[in-house]
Amino acid sequence: MRENRLRAESPKVSAIILMILILFVSNISFSNSITDSVYTAKPSSTVRNYWPTDGWRNTTPEEQGMDSTQLRNMVDYIDENSINIDSVIVIRHGYKVFEEYPTSNQNENSTPFWYSVTKSFVSCLFGIAIDKGYIDNVSQRVLSFFPNRSISNWDERKELITLEHLLTMHSGLFWEEGINSYDLIPSDGTQYVLELDMVSEPGEVFHYSSGVAHLLSSIIQQATGLTALEFAHEHLFSSLGITDVFWSSDAIGVTIGGFNLSISSRDAAKFGYLYLNNGTWDGKQIISHDWVKKSTSTFIQFNAESGYGYLWWTNPAQEYYYALGLYGQYIFVVPKQDLVVVFSSSIQQYVDYPHEGLLKSWILAAIQDDTSSASWFDPLWTTLLVTTGATFFVLALYLFHKTRRR
Repeated sequence: MRENRLRAESPKVSAIILMILILFVSNISFSNSITDSVYTAKPSSTVRNYWPTDGWRNTTPEEQGMDSTQLRNMVDYIDENSINIDSVIVIRHGYKVFEEYPTSNQNENSTPFWYSVTKSFVSCLFGIAIDKGYIDNVSQRVLSFFPNRSISNWDERKELITLEHLLTMHSGLFWEEGINSYDLIPSDGTQYVLELDMVSEPGEVFHYSSGVAHLLSSIIQQATGLTALEFAHEHLFSSLGITDVFWSSDAIGVTIGGFNLSISSRDAAKFGYLYLNNGTWDGKQIISHDWVKKSTSTFIQFNAESGYGYLWWTNPAQEYYYALGLYGQYIFVVPKQDLVVVFSSSIQQYVDYPHEGLLKSWILAAIQDDTSSASWFDPLWTTLLVTTGATFFVLALYLFHKTRRR
């Protein structure tokens, strides 16, 4: 009799156990989806209350989950150590929570030169040119854009250089940063770079060069019929509300691709914010999400905390990326913390700049509501709690039923 009863109950028991297993697996699945979509969520999915086209809105750091004392202590540290940082701007959740001009060399209306930060702007413009069909893809050969130029210092390897080689600093062309750079402005910069010696095969060696960034600017002009500056005004700056701009050209009118962009620190923060939002600005896709992702991914990694993408520097270990310029110009983008940090500086010595240390030790340390962790009030967490509760509810019913049968 007992054996028959167990046989009769076994389908019920099996069904209950199956339900428990399904709910348990679903629970794990939802947990994983939370990790994927919340812990690494990009702010592009964040609903923005406003866009800073006409200017940044201010809040206290505390209103955006940051410790104002920690940020003030950072400025004290800068002053006490005589670090020539001219501006610091911190943007959190789309609001300007901190803005200081420690050296008094600048103010909110100053438009400093951003030196090689300019290269990251060129990367952006290049992506826009591809998005709009002016350029096909990064596999195109560089010399295909200059069919009417003759190169006296010919090397057949120059025919193999692609746009991606330029974007990742793997052209193989000789360049000595800080020396050759001075020859770009008073000359036909495009011809000057094309005439350089080849020192390695294209794609083999990372060799930092403002010259190849200038070639990219020249290619934008060849492809679109507009200088990089004109193209930026039409397709980038106007949408972001950036109007006070200076960007010099070489002797034949090609915008300098490697340096010499001048805008305010507040406007530099807008550029970082565009990337933080995956190329979207006030409902308009200025630059494709794919290009933002690809250009800020680590193409070559030097060590755990240093890499390079398409004219952007990366920190793979800390999961942020940044534009970097001579004398300590930085635009940091930290997607997991919904954060943009801008520094302009006048550190004349060639030293290890302290800015990444300031970012990690003071600014990231000031964050009190870690948005890289999921909120308990997030809808996915709600789903997780519901499925967990349902699992235990079914299990309790089963145990109750089993007890009563005994």
